[in-house]
Amino acid sequence: MNGFRNFMIGRYGTDQFTLALLIAGMILTFIGNAFKLKLLTMFTYVIFLACVYRTMSRNITARQKENNTFLRYWNPLRSWFKTKYNIVKSSRNYKYFKCPKCKQELRVPRGRGKIVVTCQKCNTKFIQKS
Repeated sequence: MNGFRNFMIGRYGTDQFTLALLIAGMILTFIGNAFKLKLLTMFTYVIFLACVYRTMSRNITARQKENNTFLRYWNPLRSWFKTKYNIVKSSRNYKYFKCPKCKQELRVPRGRGKIVVTCQKCNTKFIQKS
């Protein structure tokens, strides 16, 4: 174990971009094998080689720039999916509306009948059935 630790000193290692490439490669490998697509399966080898290259690289600043570029696009996408997941998860207890004026998403408890909803962003009041 000490030999591997010494070997990895000064190397970049794994980051979020490498893990995303690895997961994408595994998914594409599964699809390629399921539908007998040799070209897709061969392409996944390139992805896996890129993962190994990134992990073993000694050019740490270049790999960090690549990871930061990936995260610049990934974090808003992840946040959007997380928000939608939370909406679906809590839709049993809450109902969601958009403010007619500013399009802010609002959450109100279900089962209260017709209520006056006040937007916290623009203070617009409107009536909705919860």
